[in-house]
Amino acid sequence: MKGATLNYENYFFLNDTTISGITSVDGSYNLNYASIKTIGVGYNKQVIAEVPVASFSISKYLLYNDPFLKFTGESPDRTAKSFRGSLNYSNKKFGFLSGYLNSFNLSCSVGEVPTTTSDIVVYGDVGPDYNASGNRKPASISVPQIKDIVLSCSGSSTNRITKFDYTINCPKEPIYTLYQSGYTPSAWLPPILNYIPSEVLLKLPIEIEASFTLEVDDYNSKSLYDILNNDTDTNFSISINGTIFQDQVLEIGSTSTNKQNLRVNGGDDLLLYQKALGVNIFNQSFNNVKLVSQNFNSTADDILSVNLSYKGYLNN
Repeated sequence: MKGATLNYENYFFLNDTTISGITSVDGSYNLNYASIKTIGVGYNKQVIAEVPVASFSISKYLLYNDPFLKFTGESPDRTAKSFRGSLNYSNKKFGFLSGYLNSFNLSCSVGEVPTTTSDIVVYGDVGPDYNASGNRKPASISVPQIKDIVLSCSGSSTNRITKFDYTINCPKEPIYTLYQSGYTPSAWLPPILNYIPSEVLLKLPIEIEASFTLEVDDYNSKSLYDILNNDTDTNFSISINGTIFQDQVLEIGSTSTNKQNLRVNGGDDLLLYQKALGVNIFNQSFNNVKLVSQNFNSTADDILSVNLSYKGYLNN
């Protein structure tokens, strides 16, 4: 009987770098066939009706600066940035050559580590021939604590935020040309028919969505007609720090001039404790968003809460 591939035996790579903290990877492609009918025969055969497109979804803990976040933006000519990725398992690969970020989501609630989900669209081939692994090491891990997550929105100064979701929607538009030559690995080899678009453009504007759940202390509800009659912008901000622990050397001496490190038998330093350092791993703020929904919730076994949803747009 063949052995199953366990979760610690597969890895996901992005542009030669191992991605750590991943909780799930979903990758798939679908082929859209259409039937051809002719007079006198009826159904003739099936043909592929459109260029195949694959999709990946990567869910992970936010333990360092998220590597997918930099692919939400654009260049001055709107050309989107592509990247390589592969799921490597048992000396096999399921990878892609030209992936593009469609959306990025950050979610956090009290008592949980923040998580991110990156939805990727792949224009081009997907399969065992594409390997994105390399010798670049993953970033240093820093675990956010509740006190390291700082949020602000309307009413958050006197009402407790217990949950939030933040999404960047940045869909892409592929541009194909007739006689698509494909991908050429080198000047001495013939092109590989990979059906990569001539270019991929970012659809503007980029849509920003955010929702905050607050436990109500003194929050005043927003009047629907007041919002309609006063079309004002609002703002929110998200800042998350991670905690890195570093060894602190035990010292002797009363002043900075005569302090000396204690050593074990004159060799290694004697360590006293681990010192926590805060490193910013996520920081986003917007001041031109609109409040689009307000949802109050009251149950017999919980306290009154309100969910506020915002939406905004960016041109770049």
